[in-house]
Amino acid sequence: MTTARRLPGIQVDVAPPPAADALPRLDVAVFVGFAATGPLHLPVAVESVAQYAAVFGADAPLAWDSERGERVFAHLGPSVRAFFANGGRRCWVLRVARSAAMERVRLGEDAPLPSAIATANRYALPGMLAIDVTDAIAPAIVAARCEGSWSDGLRVDAATQQRGFALDSWSLIDSPSARRFAFLTRQPLSVGDLLRFDQDPAIQLYARVEQTAAGTTPAAPYRVEVRVLAAFEALIGDGSPDEISGDARIAGLDDELPATLHSPKQLADGWGPATLKLQAPLAPEQLNPGAWLRFAAGAQIIWLRVDELDRVADLSISPVIDDAIAVLIKAQGPAWRELDPATAWTGPVESAHWLQLELRALSADGTQSRLRSLALTPLGSGHFWQQQRDQDYYRQRDDLASVPPAELQRYPLAPDDAPRPLAWLPLGVQANFGASVGPLPQTAGALERDGLARFDRDLFLDPALAADSVQTLIAHADDIRLIRPSPRPLYGLHAVFGISAGGLFNEASLLSLPDAIHLGWQRRLDPPDEPTPATTPTTPPHWRDHRGACLLDPASQDALSAPDFSRFLDCSTRLIAAPVLDGPDAPVSPGRYRLSWTQSEAGARYALFEAGLSDFSDQREIYNGELSEYVAISEREGRYYYRVVAQVGGEYSLPSNPVTVRVRADEWVLPTAATVEAGMEAEWLAVHRAALRLGAACGDLFVVLSMPRHFRTAQALRYSQRLRAVRGASAAIDPLALAFDEARALSYGALYFPWLQSDARSGALAAGSLGALSPGAAAQAGADRDPQRRLRVVPPDGVATGVFAARASQRGAWIAAANEPMRDVVALTPRIADGDRAALQDAQINLLRDDPRGFFALSADTLALDEELRPINVRRLLILLRRMALRRGSSYVFEPNGPVLWRSVQRGFDLLLGDLFQRGAFAGATAEQSFRVVTDEGVNPPQSVESGRFVVELRVAPSLPMRFIAVRLAQSGERLTVKEEL
Repeated sequence: MTTARRLPGIQVDVAPPPAADALPRLDVAVFVGFAATGPLHLPVAVESVAQYAAVFGADAPLAWDSERGERVFAHLGPSVRAFFANGGRRCWVLRVARSAAMERVRLGEDAPLPSAIATANRYALPGMLAIDVTDAIAPAIVAARCEGSWSDGLRVDAATQQRGFALDSWSLIDSPSARRFAFLTRQPLSVGDLLRFDQDPAIQLYARVEQTAAGTTPAAPYRVEVRVLAAFEALIGDGSPDEISGDARIAGLDDELPATLHSPKQLADGWGPATLKLQAPLAPEQLNPGAWLRFAAGAQIIWLRVDELDRVADLSISPVIDDAIAVLIKAQGPAWRELDPATAWTGPVESAHWLQLELRALSADGTQSRLRSLALTPLGSGHFWQQQRDQDYYRQRDDLASVPPAELQRYPLAPDDAPRPLAWLPLGVQANFGASVGPLPQTAGALERDGLARFDRDLFLDPALAADSVQTLIAHADDIRLIRPSPRPLYGLHAVFGISAGGLFNEASLLSLPDAIHLGWQRRLDPPDEPTPATTPTTPPHWRDHRGACLLDPASQDALSAPDFSRFLDCSTRLIAAPVLDGPDAPVSPGRYRLSWTQSEAGARYALFEAGLSDFSDQREIYNGELSEYVAISEREGRYYYRVVAQVGGEYSLPSNPVTVRVRADEWVLPTAATVEAGMEAEWLAVHRAALRLGAACGDLFVVLSMPRHFRTAQALRYSQRLRAVRGASAAIDPLALAFDEARALSYGALYFPWLQSDARSGALAAGSLGALSPGAAAQAGADRDPQRRLRVVPPDGVATGVFAARASQRGAWIAAANEPMRDVVALTPRIADGDRAALQDAQINLLRDDPRGFFALSADTLALDEELRPINVRRLLILLRRMALRRGSSYVFEPNGPVLWRSVQRGFDLLLGDLFQRGAFAGATAEQSFRVVTDEGVNPPQSVESGRFVVELRVAPSLPMRFIAVRLAQSGERLTVKEEL
């Protein structure tokens, strides 16, 4: 086969230029605001609405707007949803609130903390005790995984998983005081396992496995060494006094209450429960079934698990009047006496059990979360103390954006701040789940425990950096978080410095603070209670005469408080003690609340009446039965009045004391804008100026700002003027305004106006994906699809930031983020008059407008005083060039500083800028007209080179957006021409 030969000649191959490096991302945003759940002052990366909901939950409710008749929610969630809906792909979310750590920095380590700080709910595990390193025993306490009131409806219960095993050769190691024993068993055990040994039905020992050793042959048993931690004896009444006086303590309460313990009674099928009577009044919410009562009488300590509660009127107060009702509590349940573990063991082991734990958390909507096969000591495998608080879990990783939302669902409980115990002792935990318990009582309200009771600049600013200028901010922040002997994290929006720590630059290039423009809120003041009219109870006729046809007519008789036994009455006529009714003292949210009353006598039935008027003229019976409590349901706000009557046979008691329940949806209300605007404007300005300083100090962070909802054109113009004001050396415009040498910071921010009415359903998830959300987030997503609740008025931050991100990722940051249709926007509020638009544009406020195509921002201006930096795309282009220079320049460090390096640098940057020129980032017909890279002796004189310094000047002519197109129609004779003029 003959091979074809080439013809003689010269061939020129043109090699394509090397591909330019991918440009740095400028589509990642940071949102700072209020959320219901999640870590505080710690940025978390998310890449979808589902991931945001899994970490930060539903939108946090804040207060009630009486003028508009609607609830005010945090704007963080709607802004993040709008960001993704409008093209955003990745953002960092920063939840801010008034936290204990932040307040210690502000007030000092030794200063007392305010009560209104973010606090996590705490729970006393039902039936579980904890023993610490000092051998002190107390109820086992766990905490919610993060701060806030989101866990108020969460309830917890526990069950044991136990396995019996046989043992042999039980022996003591060392002295009895060491409490160490050894035995042989074929049950595989591990170090840290918790074991229970029973000597007889009454005595139980809890021991931790300290060491295990395999036998010499595979068939030989294991040798196990254990240390006895605690011993208890069941209180069954044999030889114990029938009644013991002492003091009782309840988990979550510091005070000891005088109490009397009554030993169990012998019943036909065994011993009955012990009874503990508290001799001091106690609020109903402070003690519930499932709790522990610690009773101390001298050196004797007894633990009683509350299974049943009876509330008894304190008859020592006489007379019993409506506003001075005292209720005593009688608790019943199994009880155990603490024993000295060194001397408790007196005989052989009758049974041994290996113990594990299962925890169940029940949310208010009925969903469950479980942890199974938990070890009961921190040394065991798979113990509860491996659970992390949100603050720790999210601090240690920044790859959560790639984690599916279903895997982000975390167990709602975590260890509290106390040191780890030696072990949990499931003394009162049964094999099946028993009574569930809610959080321990707290005096602070929901918004106070969210850390949001007071709205001001302190929520958003690090206390040490709030007054820093652009020139000092970076150095001061690095000193606090990196250089000091005891560094600490930054708080508020300054925590942005912690994003992508260790990189050449911050990953985020956009900053939004949608919750920085609230009006604030104040406690709701209820109108004074209506005085309860003095009503005379109706006297039963048979209190005056015997029953029958000749019964006297009592119409003209005076009312009686008891039967008149001076007359001839029936033998069955008697006085039934009126029950004492108890209900919630504080206002309750619409929904369920519990009413309870004391038992009049055994076998009594009770009729509970509800009324909307204080004189009970409209009362209706809502319950009739033998129970001594009732869960009422009220879905509407208002005052509801209750009283109860006892019935035994044909006899009725007098009505109980009336109880008033106040049902209201929100404890906090918005003030009117006119009353607080003057004071709150300083707070808004302080946060916005701090954000602008942050952007300028970082050099690559652009801030998207908005104004309060109630602003109209005049207020927006005034606010823009104050925000852009710069104080000179002698000017007294505003002592907190940007200084003259900080004026460049204005080019790092843009102001958008007005607010949007958004279709929140677009941010909610499809019905099929609700299962990946937390219960609260799923409920919120479901509510967002409700036609009655789907529209939400929100600030424009999220939509504008999403358009920025989409434009940067699709076309480039140098393209103006304007004339882009905004998704999921249905209206603007307020409507802007045509005559006001020119004034708003001249004030460099980016006005959102609607036209037949949709909703658009038809301007893209920064707040800069310099006209050359007024277009947003110019500042964004300079941010891009800064990041490119940092990334490219790092490769030249430690190269010989000479002409060879200069030419190499020039070629490298010519290539980068040439690529941007091809993409349309620069003005000019040719590359020479668009940019220049200067590395010659003009910027690198010999003295600079000798000092090891090398300077590169990048001179660019940014492309400017085409803002006006004139279309000219001209007629010449019979011809009509159309010509566009730019």
